[in-house]
Parts: sequence; C-alpha cells; structure tokens
Amino acid sequence: MGPQWDPGTTVALLAGAGGILTKNTTVFLAGVVGFAYAAYRYGTRPPDLDVSVERAIAERSPLPSSDVEIALTVRNEGDEPISDLRIVDGVPERLGVVSGSPRHCTSLRPGEEATFTYEVRARRGTHEFGRTGLVARNVSGSAERRTERNARAPGDAADAATTITCETRADDVPLPADTSSHPGQVTTDSGGEGVEFYATREYQSSDPMSRIDWKRYAKSRELTTVDFRETRAATVMVVVDARTPALVARRAGEPDAVELGEYAAERLAEAFVRRNDRVGLAIFGPDERYLAPAGGDEQVARVRAELESTAPPTDHLEGIFSERRRNRANEDRFDTLRKRMPDAAQVVFLSPMADDYAVDVAERFRAYGHAVTVVSPDVTGSGTVGGAIDRIERDERLTALRGSVRVVDWSPDEPIRTAVSAATARWSG
Repeated sequence: MGPQWDPGTTVALLAGAGGILTKNTTVFLAGVVGFAYAAYRYGTRPPDLDVSVERAIAERSPLPSSDVEIALTVRNEGDEPISDLRIVDGVPERLGVVSGSPRHCTSLRPGEEATFTYEVRARRGTHEFGRTGLVARNVSGSAERRTERNARAPGDAADAATTITCETRADDVPLPADTSSHPGQVTTDSGGEGVEFYATREYQSSDPMSRIDWKRYAKSRELTTVDFRETRAATVMVVVDARTPALVARRAGEPDAVELGEYAAERLAEAFVRRNDRVGLAIFGPDERYLAPAGGDEQVARVRAELESTAPPTDHLEGIFSERRRNRANEDRFDTLRKRMPDAAQVVFLSPMADDYAVDVAERFRAYGHAVTVVSPDVTGSGTVGGAIDRIERDERLTALRGSVRVVDWSPDEPIRTAVSAATARWSG
C-alpha cells in the first residue's frame, strides 16, 4: 500500500505555486497556510507500524553459566518513515542480561532495518522468549502506536527464535564394581554371561552348548566352558548438596552451586538410565527430597519433576545457637537419608565443597559402605582475596577426599564429560 496523498496538500501546493507565478502575495500565503496545516496533520497523526522482527540466538543449547548473544533485527516493511521506533525484546524471566540491553531506539526509512545485540547468561532448563514490544511515535511525539510481534528466526526455522535449552548430555561416570543382579553396563570381576572374555573352566553338564570352547575341543578332545565378564546394573543415589553453604555463585547473575548440582543431577540420571542402571535422587538440605532408585524413562521424568519443584535453602538461622541448631538439623537429615538408601547403593554427591561439613558427608557415606563419587562444581570467585582463599580451601578439601573417594572437579565453563574424562584418566593412571 502506497502513501496516502491528502487532497488538501495538493491544493496548498498548487496555490503556493500559483502565487509565485502570478506574484500574488495573498494566493501564495494561502498556499503556505494550507501546506502548514497539512504538515501539522502529518506530524500529529499516529505513524504506521508495519515492522518485522527477527531474532538470532547464537547458541540454543548452551552450557550453564555461559553467555549467549541475542541479535534482534527490526525492518520497516511500510512505505512511510518511522521517525521514532522503540523496541523491547521479550527476555525470559529467569535469564539475566549481562551485556548490552534488550531495549533499543532507532528511526527507519521505508525498507531500512536496524540490528542490536545483547547477551544473557544461561541457566538450567528451557527458557522461552516472549513477544517483542514495539512503540512508534510521530515527529512531534504527540501520538504513538503500540504493538507486539512474534520474532522469527533467520530462515524461519521453527522455534529457533523462541527458546534456549540449557541441556547437554553427560557421559557415563565410571563407577566401582558394586552391582545388583539387574543386567546393565557395569563390568564385574565375576564370570558369566556377557561379551568380554573372562576365563575358561571345566565343563559342567548344565552349561549351554554355546559356551563350550569348540576350538580347544577339536585340538585336545577336552570339554571346557568359556566364561565372559558379566555386566550388571548399578544402583546409584544422586545426592545434591542443597544446604545454605552451597548457595554460592562465582559472579552475580550466574547459577549458584545448588542450581548447577541440580542441572548435573538431571544429566547424570539420564546417563545412568541409558546404561540400564537404577538411579535415585536425594536433595540434602532444608527442602529435603527423596526418590527411591528405579530405572526407565519414567524415572528420569520423576527425577526432573523433583528437581523442578525444589525450593532454595531457607535455613538462615541467627543467634548464638544458630550454628548448633543447623548442625543438629544436618545430622537428622543425614541419618534419615542413610536409613532410606539401599545398602548397596553407590553415591554420587554433587557439592561445591564450600565447607568442611560437605567433606564429612562424603566420608561418612564411604564409612557406611557406599562407594562414593564426588562431582564438585567450582564456583569459587577470582580476582579477589576472598575468592583466592575460597579456592585454596576448596582445593584442600578435594585433596583430602581423593584418598578415599573418587572426585570429579568440574568447572561450569566445560561440559561434564570433559571433567569426567580428566578424572577417569587420573583414576586409571
């Protein structure tokens, strides 16, 4: 649709031109007045708002605490200029803006476009962008038009402009060989059914024909049976340290250690179930939760639901007896958790190791006969004296633990699998 031409403007222009040609001042002034009136009408009416919006998300599946660039492009699809266009992007509520601004002001000629960028910090979960708000004002600022647009993605890819999913697959965490009788993918030091050769033994009448070593029989006429290394499922309890000391983050706007622990718990639960293990979940803190070990996709869904419904720590006790009361509450929680856990369960303890009590928890799990793997997100700050002290103390705690339990030192800047691979190399070395 082309620009609408006002007949009054035409008359005013003709009158002005006629006044100049005839040198008639009265006619010329009449044209000037008419033109001024037409210009006033143009300057005071609400502008057209025919604008398209495109949102480009640099990384739609980022790691927790990583920064993601958002580029928003607006284009004037109309035939009239927009002298004052204001844009507010619909940033997801749980994503903090760490660089730039989701607000922008510009002017656009017909067919012209403008692009601005900002960065958000990723957090665990799926985050959906809202509609982009647009406000267009006329030249005088006396009238405006408001609307909202759904941003499309470059190339119109479905959902590519609306969601960020902070989710990455975790590789399997190597576990000690304590197993249950369910078939799975944890190797044992016992022979039986499997695919990896373990040993040969004297044939017994109950042995299946498929396990007879026929090559040896052809050479020596002796019947022997081949045993393979068995793989069985582990029972794993994923325990998230959700006490108040774990409510720490490296920098403002980043996920704290409890959020990182919950993120890792979900990823690890998926990994354990994929290899046919039985997995349970415990939230060790004021909002204590317990989910008994089980297998299958249904268990993964239950783990995810428990994690999404957890609340931040609330045991901010004050006063002279606060530390004693907090310690007593932690002891009660530990005793309750230990009694509910299966005796043969292996423990994956997700904790930033922000205090000595976290070390005590890991060592006590080990003392009660559980094989323990500690996965510790590093949320110590940098660049300050306090951050340096926190880092030294955490390193000392992890060093003390490595003598009795397996430790995965995980930086949120890297995938879990990278930290696990480094730890596995150390364990096997």
